[in-house]
Amino acid sequence: MVRKYFFLALLLIPGAAMMTSCKKEVLSDKKEILSLIFEASKNSQLDRNYLGEIVGTEVTAVLPFGTDLSILVPTIEISPRAALSPECGCPTDFTGPVYYTVTAEDGTTKNFTISVAPAPAPYIGEWTGGPIDFGLGLLRVNVKIDETGTIEMTLVDIMTGEKNTNSLKGYFNPVSRQDIDIVLNQTQHWSGMGWTDETQNRTFMYHVNHPQNLRFYYCICNPRQDWWFQLNLSRQ
Repeated sequence: MVRKYFFLALLLIPGAAMMTSCKKEVLSDKKEILSLIFEASKNSQLDRNYLGEIVGTEVTAVLPFGTDLSILVPTIEISPRAALSPECGCPTDFTGPVYYTVTAEDGTTKNFTISVAPAPAPYIGEWTGGPIDFGLGLLRVNVKIDETGTIEMTLVDIMTGEKNTNSLKGYFNPVSRQDIDIVLNQTQHWSGMGWTDETQNRTFMYHVNHPQNLRFYYCICNPRQDWWFQLNLSRQ
């Protein structure tokens, strides 16, 4: 009887081995974007690496104000054994949403949207500095700038509290970066009785020392000659 069972076992072993060898390999169904990075080494306009945030199929990233979003090189990590379309590693226009498809090893797909936005302009807010004396008596300089590039600059006499007639309102290109001459399109000036329409081109420049302080430069003409004044302004 023992010999009979031993013989049957010998017959079953090859069959079991054949069944194992015929078993299909399980293909991965993983198809995720695991990370998005804008690396400084691949994007010369960046001073450091910037990491995206992933929520479901929406991937977002915020880059410094003034970054040219039309020529960014993304680094995208996806699930192992998956494929990405379009491929990353080349300059991509992120001025609008960019759509990616991740294809798993088993052929199934998942769509993702990557959206990139610049940080708010660092000049936005109300600023004050002084007193300063550039031949008109001691004046305090107040500057108000919003996200659309609308600017109001008031020069206030320290002694009387009156606005100086060189106070103005105007606008400029809101994507203007720091440390460059910016054309200020004046639309009004202070007449002493109120705001009066006046069209002139002035020049200003700014440099952000830190979020609560910026250096403000102003010239009464454009193109610029000498700066009429320059001083540090603190956020109000």
